[in-house]
Amino acid sequence: MNRRIRLTVVMTHPIQYFSPWFRYMAQTVHELDLTVLYAIEPSADQQGVAFARAFTWDGSLREGYSNQVLRPTKDDDSIASQDFFGLDVAELGDAIRATEPDVALVSGWHSAYLVRAIWECRRAGIPLVYRGDTNLAGHLTGVRGWVWQRRTRFLLGRFDAWLSVGALAHAYLEYFVAPTDRLFDSPHAVDNAFFAREAEAFAGKELRAEARRGWGIAEDAFVALFVGKLVPDKRPLDVIDAIHAMSAECVFLVAGSGALESQCREEAQRKDIPVIWRGFQNQSELGRAYAMSDCLVLPSERETWGLVVNEALATGLPCVVSDGVGCAPDLIVPGETGEVFPAGNVEALACELTRLRAEKADGVIRRAKCRDRVSQYSYEHATNGLVLACETVVA
Repeated sequence: MNRRIRLTVVMTHPIQYFSPWFRYMAQTVHELDLTVLYAIEPSADQQGVAFARAFTWDGSLREGYSNQVLRPTKDDDSIASQDFFGLDVAELGDAIRATEPDVALVSGWHSAYLVRAIWECRRAGIPLVYRGDTNLAGHLTGVRGWVWQRRTRFLLGRFDAWLSVGALAHAYLEYFVAPTDRLFDSPHAVDNAFFAREAEAFAGKELRAEARRGWGIAEDAFVALFVGKLVPDKRPLDVIDAIHAMSAECVFLVAGSGALESQCREEAQRKDIPVIWRGFQNQSELGRAYAMSDCLVLPSERETWGLVVNEALATGLPCVVSDGVGCAPDLIVPGETGEVFPAGNVEALACELTRLRAEKADGVIRRAKCRDRVSQYSYEHATNGLVLACETVVA
């Protein structure tokens, strides 16, 4: 083409991981003319429902790139991915056509709003690109599984190209999508430079020790960090049980909140586990938590990706994750960037934490390997695949 490809991205709401990517594209990618359409900009209460507290992300999520919020927020709106009818905008079709796109990007169909986007693009003859992190793990069997497969194959077939964010997503797409020449890699990423920079403010033995003292943590303590929602699917209680099973002391640093917080506090107190409760930490506050810790723990039952692992690795922090975490095959190299254990296996989790604790005592440093691994999961690499997909479907 003699001009930039007009790309319209349809999203339910601004997301802290994607806004920096959109800014990156607007500032550095000459092949695309990007516009993002958001259904709503959620209230503080709606944003924080899973964290059991209201909050807004620090820093603007809408500056630095072309975007539009299609309507004011309503009290009964829901941005939860499991709430299909929680969000819709009847005027979406008109909004998409007004951007005059050559191609549109839609992340899936977990919301009625996104299904409307797929339908409106098909009706208008606008090529569609898919980018999501759904995988085959835990997929349904029997009659329900047959229905799920038929529905998934039909909906994925409405797209003209597909972006794979990682190994498990790639396998999912290969299973359902036949034309592999339309399948491109666009890895999940965070702003690696931002998180590295935020943690660097606490780098060095003296600065780290001072930061730890400020949170009541001994300089030589081994610290396992949990970041995110304290909810059943993420199994934070497993970490408390694992630390209790360890033969050596381990401090549990919790940067999060949610429905299980009271139960976690009670269990930690009952088992006499040293826990530092910091509550929800915004993006600009996480650097300190990563810098003060010795590993990140993500014991989720099932997690389609787990972008906190990207964040931690960007700061040089190794990660202990369950095999239910979608990014494990991509980001965790045992013995280098972290360890993987079977989800729900507390004994195995305790063994991996003990292994990392022993490494610290022996002076083993994994930070360079962590940063090197996650450098391949960057906005640059994510954008390269997106540009190729757009050029292919437009051609």
